[in-house]
Amino acid sequence: MSRSRKILLVIIALAVLADFLPVTRDELAWWWASSQKHSDDYLNYLSDWPNGRHVAEARIASFQRLRAETKRAAIRQAYTMVSMASATNAATVAARRLEKATKLDNFFWKKATDGNTVASYNNYLEQFPQGRHAAEARQKMAAPGLPAE
Repeated sequence: MSRSRKILLVIIALAVLADFLPVTRDELAWWWASSQKHSDDYLNYLSDWPNGRHVAEARIASFQRLRAETKRAAIRQAYTMVSMASATNAATVAARRLEKATKLDNFFWKKATDGNTVASYNNYLEQFPQGRHAAEARQKMAAPGLPAE
């Protein structure tokens, strides 16, 4: 007889015994609940076996697991809130940097247009080669009759 058939026969025999012996079924239910280590499994044991041999242990274990699961959930929630706050803070910092860069770009562009010389537009392009007004500065520099200084 193959090994898998022997194992199958043992499982069938245990199932038959478990069905006929309430004590064995109680023990199997307790073994399952304690091996899974989730509060729901302990609560299932308590509902299936209200007068079982392990009721006191199941109540204690259920309470402990529920407390641990609640604590883990609170930690996860706090971590999520901190992560969200960090993301919001990073977005705020990025927005402030963009606003500052835009103000600087506008300031140097105003300075370049006030000077209205090749040197002033060239100074703007040195500071902001990809600035908002870079294309316009290049056009003005290429225009004939613009003073060099």
